[in-house]
Amino acid sequence: MLVDIHTNLFWYPDHLSDEFVDASWEAKKAKMRLTPDVHCDVDDQTYRHNFDCRPEQLLAATQGCDRVIVFGIVAPFTGVQVDQNVIAEFARAHSDRFEGWCSVDPNDPACVEQLEHYVRDLGLRGLKLGPIYQNFDPQDPRHLPLFRKAEALGIPINWHQGTSFVRQGPLKYANPVLLEDIAIACPELRMIISHMGHPWEDECCVLIRKHRHLYADTSALHYRPLRHYQAFMTALEYGVEHKLIFGSDFPSATPEQAIAGLWKVNHVVARTGFPVFPEEAIHRIIYENWKQFIRFD
Repeated sequence: MLVDIHTNLFWYPDHLSDEFVDASWEAKKAKMRLTPDVHCDVDDQTYRHNFDCRPEQLLAATQGCDRVIVFGIVAPFTGVQVDQNVIAEFARAHSDRFEGWCSVDPNDPACVEQLEHYVRDLGLRGLKLGPIYQNFDPQDPRHLPLFRKAEALGIPINWHQGTSFVRQGPLKYANPVLLEDIAIACPELRMIISHMGHPWEDECCVLIRKHRHLYADTSALHYRPLRHYQAFMTALEYGVEHKLIFGSDFPSATPEQAIAGLWKVNHVVARTGFPVFPEEAIHRIIYENWKQFIRFD
């Protein structure tokens, strides 16, 4: 069963600012210089739509998936503002395959009440946060009520806890280690770190090793082949490769492109004599490991 645990639903100009899509285009061009496994259906004239993921695009891209998690982050600080009703309506219309997760801005005094509304009234089943996009310190105790509410509601959190192309995003809030206080304060809270917290994949691995309910997704790793190999080998050496879960991060890559990229993890060390990441572990990342983290009704 193929589950894509990380897709987005938003588009320009309704949800994305000019500055955001300009920066995303430069980042996408850099990725395309390293690998063909990048989603791109624009050119230098239409590039401001390079990060579009409209409903019809998401449906087409994920047609080979059995189940898909979809969200749209609320991050006005960096020019992303998604109406959560858009996510809820899409997930309801395609409930045979899609599960919608919500997002709130932790800097909004009403974020706890918003989260409860999105889960109880709109039927959204998880929470998406990103300190580098939303400009908040995950260690700040002022935000702990939000995380405790997620724990009480029994929903997981997907964290973009890693770097980004956005100029104004604060790197000081982006290291995965900053999540440890939350894991200790909320021991039953399931959390998944997107992109293995790149470029802090080592920190991500040692963190998810320590905490039973912490996992990582593999989206956006294959764009940088050497870092991809090093990240997976670190996971293997720390014994947490079973806690890595497949995600595409569409519209960055389609699920097919992301899967193709994962299978290329050992190409960078071909004929070098370096150890290789086991193929059976890649298979489990794509098709099996999600079962530890999430259950679908």
